[in-house]
Amino acid sequence: MPSILFVCTANQFRSPLAAAKFSRMLSTKELEREWTVSSAGTWAEGGLPLHPKAIQAAAKLGLTLKEHTTREVNKDMLNKADLIVVMEHGHREALESEFPECKERICLLSEVAGGSATDIDDPARTNFAEADAIAQRILDEVQKACVSLMDLARRNQAARSVVKPQN
Repeated sequence: MPSILFVCTANQFRSPLAAAKFSRMLSTKELEREWTVSSAGTWAEGGLPLHPKAIQAAAKLGLTLKEHTTREVNKDMLNKADLIVVMEHGHREALESEFPECKERICLLSEVAGGSATDIDDPARTNFAEADAIAQRILDEVQKACVSLMDLARRNQAARSVVKPQN
C-alpha cells in the first residue's frame, strides 16, 4: 500500500488541505483503500484542531476537515511514508537535516505540479487574509501533481521493498 505524507509547519492548514484533496482524488479513481494519506507539521503541537480559516476554506472547496487534529512529524511517520510532500523549501531542508535517511523521498509540491519550485505561503504569515487564495493554490497544485505524486510514491515503494542481497 503506497503512502504519502504531506508536511507543512503547524499542520493546521496547508498539509491537511493537501492530504484531503489528494484523498478526494484517489476516491474519484476508487483507489482510496489502496493508499495511506496523512499529514503532519515540522513545528506542530499535537492534538490541536485546524485553524477555523482552514475549515472555512476547505468547506468552500467541498472538503471536510473538522475531524483533523494536528500531528508533529516524527521519524516513524517519515519511515512509513513512500513520499513526503512539503510546502516550502525550509520544510525540505529541516527534514533532510534531521532525517537524512528520508532525503530521496522528499519533494516540494509546487515542483511536482510542474511549476517552478516555489514555496506555498503559510496563511498564518498574513493573518489568514489570503487563506482562500492559498487554499485554492494548494488544491490546484495537488490536482496538477496527482498522477506524478502517485507515480513517485509507487516507485519509491517498489524501491524500498527490494530486499538487498547480503554479502
